[in-house]
Amino acid sequence: MIRSRVSGNKMKPRRLISKLKGKPFGTLVSNGLRFLRGYLNSLRFEKAALVSVRGRLRVLATNGTVSVGELTDFWPGVKLSCQGTGGGRASIRIGKRCSIGDRTEIHAGSLVDIGDETIIAWDCVIMDRDYHSAGTGTEDIRPVVIGSGVWIGCRAIILKGVTIGDGAIVAAGSVVTKDVPEHCLVAGNPARIIRKVEGWQITAPALSISMSTH
Repeated sequence: MIRSRVSGNKMKPRRLISKLKGKPFGTLVSNGLRFLRGYLNSLRFEKAALVSVRGRLRVLATNGTVSVGELTDFWPGVKLSCQGTGGGRASIRIGKRCSIGDRTEIHAGSLVDIGDETIIAWDCVIMDRDYHSAGTGTEDIRPVVIGSGVWIGCRAIILKGVTIGDGAIVAAGSVVTKDVPEHCLVAGNPARIIRKVEGWQITAPALSISMSTH
């Protein structure tokens, strides 16, 4: 199911200020700069959002829109390419409190939809298109839907038409060509189900996901 989460997104500066209270001065300056950079970058989104941008964020939107939920964190070098084709508009939708790792690229010719509190590590590629066609046919474009609380390891590739269920884990270096059920660990090229998982936890950014939270 394709969700719409961020259409009513509003910035909440008081909430951000409360989170920063008691932090060292250097941390306050650093955080202030990345949220300021995030706000300026979010002016290119469908709606402005309270997001963190730690370095250069490339947003390419031609006949398409990008929507991002509050407190999502973009690491340096992320690329969001949203380019509609054949008269249709494309959309990239990213939920709240996500983390998008260094140099990760998200390409949408139709739709890439990412749920809340999903962690995507560095050098990942998510694409709903091939940018070419086989023979003389038209380009095959199929939406990618990634649930909430998903952890995608570094250098993973998520290809067109894939749905990844809530709480799933995609191991580093995996190439995902088929749907991933919720709360499953997949690995390999092509990615295969390894086992069920009850949840996952990392320390930076601090976040834990368990089956009981979904």
